[in-house]
Amino acid sequence: MALCALALIAPLARADAPTGGSPGDPLAPPSDWQLIPANTTRWFYLDYGADRVKPKINVAIDTRGIGEMHLAIFTPALAQEWLREPTTSPIGRGTPYRDTRTGNVTRDLYWSGAFNVSDRYLAALTNNNPFGVFYRMTVTGDTVNLPPAFTPTPTATPPITLTPVALGSLTGKIVFQDALGGVIYVVNGDGSNLRAVSRGIDPAWSPDGKQIAFARWDNVYPGLYVVNADGSNERMVFGAPRIRSPRWSPNGKLIAFTQDKSAGTGAQTWRLGVFNLETSADPDNKISSLTEPQCATLCLSPTWKNDGTQLAYIVPGDGIFQSDVRTGFVPEDRSLAPKLILGPSGSYWDTRAEIPRPILDLPPLQSTAWNSTGTQIAFTLRAHDRWEINVVNADGTNARGITQPDPFLYTFWGVKSQNVAPVWSPDTKQILYLSDRNGRWEFFVMNADGSNVRQVLKNVTDLVKIRFDFELERVMDWTR
Repeated sequence: MALCALALIAPLARADAPTGGSPGDPLAPPSDWQLIPANTTRWFYLDYGADRVKPKINVAIDTRGIGEMHLAIFTPALAQEWLREPTTSPIGRGTPYRDTRTGNVTRDLYWSGAFNVSDRYLAALTNNNPFGVFYRMTVTGDTVNLPPAFTPTPTATPPITLTPVALGSLTGKIVFQDALGGVIYVVNGDGSNLRAVSRGIDPAWSPDGKQIAFARWDNVYPGLYVVNADGSNERMVFGAPRIRSPRWSPNGKLIAFTQDKSAGTGAQTWRLGVFNLETSADPDNKISSLTEPQCATLCLSPTWKNDGTQLAYIVPGDGIFQSDVRTGFVPEDRSLAPKLILGPSGSYWDTRAEIPRPILDLPPLQSTAWNSTGTQIAFTLRAHDRWEINVVNADGTNARGITQPDPFLYTFWGVKSQNVAPVWSPDTKQILYLSDRNGRWEFFVMNADGSNVRQVLKNVTDLVKIRFDFELERVMDWTR
């Protein structure tokens, strides 16, 4: 199960749809919250009618307090000049708007003005942040014409679809990524206070819910990062290329991950790493901050047991294993070697690697997640032509699927869905996961036994398009 290189892939646009990429291809002002990607400028047209008077036109931008956003207003002539020389100054710029009575900022950016003639004027919104930002644009004025935004021609829907499920809500907070290496968001379980905090790979909450760990594969500064839950104080804590799946230990002192060490080996090689946040802060640096628990050639998706001494992880084709993080590997003492949790019946000792290996291959596995009581591990299993959520006891017994297709629709019509990326609730009673049962990736939650399925955070996935590439993504994490 080889991992592909990560790439940010922009969604394809219809050839006849405006993109907002330049003054010559402006968008209509959006009527609802939208996402502007990192380091991007979007152009919007403002159809203005002056007649005999010069009524005001007002443009307001709300970003939920996120800075490094800029609003510029251009006349048609200045916009043409900008095409020749992008340093051309606009006729006006947006500034924070304060309520005259309270002094509070009520609009993050605001511009108000009037023009001498009727024409199509332009507004340029620029996001200088290294992450995507949600914004809402409000344009008002007595003679401002706001046609509806472009709507693509709808595609036909299949005559038979999966049965809709009820909408629900969650307690606590969710952190999630919209794609591998994409924008990382934080949102309350009830769908409120959605906020972009950074960009990266496989975000994970600290045990106290105050920090988020993630990886980044930038060419300049690749490594393991930590950022506060509000997006402040982002820092790289361990610099290394091609890190994936960071997860905090239960005491918050360690972060486990897997790292691509294929260079020079001639084969795919991913090893476990455990980074000690405490020793890394030691000015004397007497103890190494990084340890590498013994594992096989491919060790993916590490997850902590609740006692903080064991990691479970996937060995593709072989099963789910666990390793002790407290000790190095001693070949003479097989009790210290990685142990098989889930695999086909029967195993043998691979004398070359000195670890137990199953006799037969398993179907592909992804996304292991140990619950907070240490009793069960959730994972995703490839089941013929689809992916389903499964659970297994920590001792390897009672492995079972807890999601499945509708028997009638699947058997007679081939209607199925993919269910992936399981995450336990803090109290271990529920599992949050992704499903494309509605034709796109959305969040669903179920009881730990697979019952009582509900769709959650629909208002979020109506705004944010989730991308899932079956590359062992740790899309989200859940905290109190």
